[in-house]
Amino acid sequence: MYFKFSFGLIFTLLAAFYTSAQHLRHKGTLGIECVEASDSLLQTLKFPNTQGILVKSVVPNFTAAKLGIQVDDIIVAINEMDSLDLLDFKKLERELNEEEPIAITFIRGRRKTRVVGQVLQGRWESSFGEVAYGEVGYGRGFLRTIVHKPYGAARFPTVFYLQDYTCGSIDFSKDSLSPIKKMVDGWVKAGYAVVRVEKPGVGESEGTKDCARLNYLEELMAFQNALASLKKLPYIDSTQIFLFGHSLGGIAAPLLAAKAKFKPRGIMVYGAVVKPWFEHMLDVFRKRPVLYKEPLQSVEVNTRMITPLLYEWLVQGRNASDLFTDPDFEAILTSKENPLAYYKGTFFGRSSTFFSDLNRLNLAQTWAQAAVPTLAIYGEFDGQAISSESSQMIAQLINEVRPGKGTYKFLKGTDESLIKVQSFEESKQLRKSGKYIEHAHRNFNPEIVEMTVNWMKQQY
Repeated sequence: MYFKFSFGLIFTLLAAFYTSAQHLRHKGTLGIECVEASDSLLQTLKFPNTQGILVKSVVPNFTAAKLGIQVDDIIVAINEMDSLDLLDFKKLERELNEEEPIAITFIRGRRKTRVVGQVLQGRWESSFGEVAYGEVGYGRGFLRTIVHKPYGAARFPTVFYLQDYTCGSIDFSKDSLSPIKKMVDGWVKAGYAVVRVEKPGVGESEGTKDCARLNYLEELMAFQNALASLKKLPYIDSTQIFLFGHSLGGIAAPLLAAKAKFKPRGIMVYGAVVKPWFEHMLDVFRKRPVLYKEPLQSVEVNTRMITPLLYEWLVQGRNASDLFTDPDFEAILTSKENPLAYYKGTFFGRSSTFFSDLNRLNLAQTWAQAAVPTLAIYGEFDGQAISSESSQMIAQLINEVRPGKGTYKFLKGTDESLIKVQSFEESKQLRKSGKYIEHAHRNFNPEIVEMTVNWMKQQY
């Protein structure tokens, strides 16, 4: 079920019908930028035992502006939560839904004021065509889908985008300069509809498990449900659907193709991995540091130290609690370096079973079973994929079952985020300096659009 929204146009009657049928509500937003108010400032204003957030900017026509919030106000309570810090605020704003009642208490000068009103709709993505926010069922809940399509009533060839492993949202309404958003815009300009689906527990999805607690098969089901729903959309040409798997999304792509009732026209992957996940993680510790010019001796020491833990976790399937029973493993997981980004039973923000599930997959066999035309791309400075080995292997696997249908491409001067960099070291330094996002916004490599569009047109 979908409702359409086109910037500069009025909602259609069809869109209004679908809006009433939606289970998911749009997230609201206060529309402010803020920092934590200092203790000294609050003491000066005679509120010494209070925490609050200092408003640095207010976006016109959003909730805070409509309620009269101004720059330099200090918000100290929202609804029932008093004495706010910045983390409280960010959590509350993620949970706001449009049209819900809201009460804000703020300090202006030395006076505390309370205002009440209604949460207004947050930002929506813009496009070179139309944008449709919809939903797809998942268990007892629903996942948010976002479709970009060219203007017109035709049936369009379609790219189904499969995101990386993180639990971040793929709604770029607040980040229109994202390289992924620019790639989507490029595909729409070229005449393709583009479909994305949020993972369970992410963005506006509701009634599902938290993304960080999912195993891999539970996540895969979300993509399966969304892919199956495409045939119902009147503007999608179901005979011309392409899957694009970005990084770990490149593992989902052949799994979906192998199981789908209707085969996609083709698969495109960028920075995909095909070897067992245990072996890939060994590369993460042995090969990746070398790309960043780290000393070989320390690389070898670290790899040997962590290999037994990786084996017990990924191959033997031991969870975090089991691993902590080994003093050596506990020392690694609680170390300052935290090499597996361990936090409250999760590794790299995902459940321990998520990655052990990945390790059990026979990805080489899956690619052979998928047996659809495939474009495998490797970016020259992709520190996640580490080398071109997997991309070349994917093309070879396809060619073994369908000669001439597997294609490998090398994208020069590009890292895992589809941005231009001059070396692995530059990419690392940008992250270390906190300038990576700014650089990414200005340095998307549009060659990825040209490369994928040219290949898709050859499959018609």
